[in-house]
Amino acid sequence: RQLIEKYGFPFENHTVTTADGYILEIHRIPHGRNKFAYHGGPPVLIVPGTLSGSADYVNMGIEKSLGFILADHGYDVWLANHRGTTWSRKHVRLNPDVDKEEFWDFSFQQVGYYDLPACINHILRVTKQGMLFYIGHSQGATSFFVLTSERPEYNSKIRLMVGLAPAAYFGHSRSLIFPFLVKFQDEVLAFIKRYQFYEIMRHSPWYGIFGATFCNACLPFQDICASVFYILAGYSPAQLNKTMIPVIATNSPAGGSFKQLIHYSQLFASKLFRKYDYGPEGNMKKYKQPEPPSYKLSKITAPVALYYGDKDIICSKEDIDHSASEMKNVIVNKCVPGFNHLDVVWGNDVVELIFHEVLELMKRH
Repeated sequence: RQLIEKYGFPFENHTVTTADGYILEIHRIPHGRNKFAYHGGPPVLIVPGTLSGSADYVNMGIEKSLGFILADHGYDVWLANHRGTTWSRKHVRLNPDVDKEEFWDFSFQQVGYYDLPACINHILRVTKQGMLFYIGHSQGATSFFVLTSERPEYNSKIRLMVGLAPAAYFGHSRSLIFPFLVKFQDEVLAFIKRYQFYEIMRHSPWYGIFGATFCNACLPFQDICASVFYILAGYSPAQLNKTMIPVIATNSPAGGSFKQLIHYSQLFASKLFRKYDYGPEGNMKKYKQPEPPSYKLSKITAPVALYYGDKDIICSKEDIDHSASEMKNVIVNKCVPGFNHLDVVWGNDVVELIFHEVLELMKRH
């Protein structure tokens, strides 16, 4: 709220409850600032990636934040917060700090199958519209692929889907995290269970304090702070505005479930885009077959535009091309030189190289 209202935009807080009991907050910017105000514009749902929340789309100022840009172009902007993140750590009966094993037992499968329908249904009901635009970053794209392949009736509710660093097939990821999780999966899962370490990177005010103290331009530590972004997302120093790191740290990371990372590591190991692997016995109980079933991307018929960077170490060109080849209506599949996994949201040149094109695509749809 503070970020949105600080820049003169209207703010609404909406709450939805999923079919499996999670209580989610959606943050709405119904129109642009006064001189740009256009009420009743087409709704657009923005869904963040793993460990991210709605603030990531309003934290770079009016000229660079996707949420503000869309609002000032006449769109009714809805910023999602999927289960387990800062504004969506609630459930109708579970306490995330007490019922840890049950509350945090989710991955992108549940985000796609439960969270997205709850958000989409609410938005269309409130706006009295039949369709909306969808923009998803990383896991925000993964969960869309889950939704529209598992519940294909939702394809007809999507005007256009824009995937930023869209994660589905994952076998060529160059991130160091996933090989580690694959190699030590049994040990990691035992550690999680023993120490109840189901939640990861829960947001704390200390992140913002640390960012403001050590990552500001007056100190030599700023480059060390920047290196964390490069290690996680890929080396692209020309695209990172280091002076914004303290601002980013006030709301990011937003927390999540360790199971989300485990599921991605399984995709990396199997080179398949499929449901969570519980092992042969667990899979027989869950899926009635020894291997997890694959998602059928051929069921996705909504128009899809994909954007990613060649410096992205999480999502690779090979895997994105593989995903695109299985979908029926991919209208853009674009690699942006010099961009990493986060630059498609925050990069210095993201407005010129991606957002302008996305706005033109949205006009046509």
